[in-house]
Amino acid sequence: MASNKNEITVKVFSKQDIEDLKNDPNIANHGRRSFLKWSAIVSSQAVIGGGIVNLLASGKAQANDTFDNVTEWVYSVCGYCSFGCGLNIGVNSTGEAVAVRGNSNHPTNKGRVCVKGLYEHKILEAPDRGKWPLIRDTNGDWKKITWDEATTILSQKIIDGVDAKGKDSIATYNTGQWTLEEYYAFGKLGKGAIGTGTMDSNTRLCMAAAVVGYLTTFGSDGPPGCYDDVENTDCFFVIGMNPAEMHPQLWRRIALARSGSRAPKLIVVDPRRTLTARSADLHLALKPGTNLALMNGLIQQIIANNWTDSAYINAHTRNYDAMAATVAKYTPEYVSNITGCPAADIALAAKWIGESPEALSLFIQGVYQSMGATDTVRMICAMHLITGKIGRPGSAPFSITGQATAMSNREAGASSALAGYRNPYNPAHTGWLEDFWNVDRGKIPPRKPTPITSNKEYQDINSHVEMMKNGELSLFWIQCTNPAVTLPDLNKLYSYMDFDNPNRPYIVVQDIYEPMECTHFADMFLPAAMWGEKTGTYTCSERKVNLGRQAVQPAGYDLRADGYGAYADLEITKMMADKIASMDSRFADKDGNSVIGFNSYEEAFEEWKQVSTGTICDMSGMTYDRIEANEGIQWPSTPSDIYGGTRLYSDGRFNTNWDDTQGGTSDALWVDPDNLSRAYLWAKDYIEAPEVPDVNYPFWLITGRVIEHFHSRTKTKRVPQLHEMVPENYVEMHPADAAAMNISQGDLVRLTTRRGEIVIKALVVSTVRQGQVFVPMHFADLDPQDVAQNGGRLTATNRLTMNWVDPDCKQPIYKHCAVKLAKA
Repeated sequence: MASNKNEITVKVFSKQDIEDLKNDPNIANHGRRSFLKWSAIVSSQAVIGGGIVNLLASGKAQANDTFDNVTEWVYSVCGYCSFGCGLNIGVNSTGEAVAVRGNSNHPTNKGRVCVKGLYEHKILEAPDRGKWPLIRDTNGDWKKITWDEATTILSQKIIDGVDAKGKDSIATYNTGQWTLEEYYAFGKLGKGAIGTGTMDSNTRLCMAAAVVGYLTTFGSDGPPGCYDDVENTDCFFVIGMNPAEMHPQLWRRIALARSGSRAPKLIVVDPRRTLTARSADLHLALKPGTNLALMNGLIQQIIANNWTDSAYINAHTRNYDAMAATVAKYTPEYVSNITGCPAADIALAAKWIGESPEALSLFIQGVYQSMGATDTVRMICAMHLITGKIGRPGSAPFSITGQATAMSNREAGASSALAGYRNPYNPAHTGWLEDFWNVDRGKIPPRKPTPITSNKEYQDINSHVEMMKNGELSLFWIQCTNPAVTLPDLNKLYSYMDFDNPNRPYIVVQDIYEPMECTHFADMFLPAAMWGEKTGTYTCSERKVNLGRQAVQPAGYDLRADGYGAYADLEITKMMADKIASMDSRFADKDGNSVIGFNSYEEAFEEWKQVSTGTICDMSGMTYDRIEANEGIQWPSTPSDIYGGTRLYSDGRFNTNWDDTQGGTSDALWVDPDNLSRAYLWAKDYIEAPEVPDVNYPFWLITGRVIEHFHSRTKTKRVPQLHEMVPENYVEMHPADAAAMNISQGDLVRLTTRRGEIVIKALVVSTVRQGQVFVPMHFADLDPQDVAQNGGRLTATNRLTMNWVDPDCKQPIYKHCAVKLAKA
């Protein structure tokens, strides 16, 4: 194998490294690989008072912030990933947020935070916070307007759009960062007042495969397990996930569990040799896009070796024989030819899963954003069902969510779902909600659905993007998310959103910073408040509802008397609901009033509780004070069983009866015809990805995340400590590939796919295999800061990715496509 003197490897700290770090006041301002060593150690340790990091050597290394000027600690929860770490926000005597510390009482993280959490208060103080509603003037420049002017203009645009092209021409695309109350309010505005079916959110890019996989297996969404399963399992099956970097507090708990007397096995499925994979007992380094073949192979071995629970299968599942017949050909040798994993390793993984008393599957974007996404989730669920390893401590198919409140969006229905996990195909479910909202029957639009993105050159699937391309949208309202960074095939998207496109809709961007990538295309900008500036609830991956309390006033609060200043998203939704109802009675309730009658977050939560009562995600037993006092409460939570939501399906009853199921028509495959509440076992064959490496594009392009940044970097690139760690995009290359192309560490490399090209720096590492390259997904090239830093080079990863979506969940396959490389 060729070697490269510039190859970087990740090693543990030496004693001298630790001694040096103890005395370094800027611990977090190191190069990425040094920082990864540090974070690997910190993952099992605490971040405590003064920003002090307690290393394994029991020494202390100072971060560059202290808590000396904190006069009040405000109860909160992290607003980044979905793990739901409890935090306290430190506020000084003048009302500014100056620090964050972990909440030592919160069972999820027990006082620990990752590096993003450690510096989270800094996202509040960035100099380019939006403070004024803005509108383009005739020259294309921004002009300040008041909130009254902004809501009037936007309401009229909606009214005119409905009149010209119909209700579905009003498209909304929101976030995974709002509170549950904000999602509920906006779902009420979009479906109950406007009546549009063209609603989606960036949970489509993040969690759609898990939602549909769960729904079509169990009858409803919702991870069955909880974090306590980590400490109660005998085998971790981690597929498409790198918790050592992406969910550090989950990784801390996994590491501690593995060091205990139970010593569970760790199987990791990932094309890359990530930090998680290097820690595994067994690493299955499969070819990109072959997850479903592997899952079929594992199930084939479990069946062949009688590691099944026949009593559970007979009592609680349907379609077992068809599934068993389909997977029969997926022997270890057959699967090895598809995945590239050794047959013996496939058989060993199945043996560990099958023979372990308890097994816990953990999965995220490497499954959801890969080929066969929904079917892979279905087969992960099937593996647990046929072994009976579900609904009990230590055993669950457990999807980890990407964003802080993506679960809340799924529950409250701010995008394509209905509030309270109601079934939009069931007239009784829809009618109840219309009556409760006091709107006419038939006002809630029929299920379409219209996801955010697709490409009809590949698949006959409609989407916001296709409607924008064809001139079918009157208005595109983007809220606290950044599709100009995160959607695939950005070059085409930009051409549809460009001001020179006569088909483009009126584009409204509601967000916390300006400029940001989406405002490059916006006609109107609405400044929003953010985490730490409002009180509300956040549902994390284990269905636990946490509370984040307001610590500081929103940006520009002192400008409100003049009609300016940032407002919380619930307040913006209420302003819009009130204004449009006053302008046109078609958008009011049956009594002529605004559909938003509540005036605070807590009032909104109390109304939401009524909507959730008796549903799968019942929260009627919760209150703000009770949530805080108990460091979060899992649903379902009822007044008679407030804390009963630890695990789902412990009784073997699934939500597949017609009256229960969250989605689908009465003849859907997963609807139990005998009303016996049985789970459905799918029989699905592996299909090759639509694009694989060839002579012209010989490399696999794998995309993913880094610990320092979050999603589109809207927030993290404005935190100096995080930006300095990873200030620009890069491509990881195997040393042999780099040597063959005469590419050295730091050289510029041109990456080209059939959709576009970018030029970024080389990082020569052994974490990728020959023939594969890895590029982080976070980076873009429209923000003036990025343009200046990169000298105008195009660096946005999603200029390369393919807009091919999973046919069931409509989630793009970001994780793999074909690419060619050249030294720039």
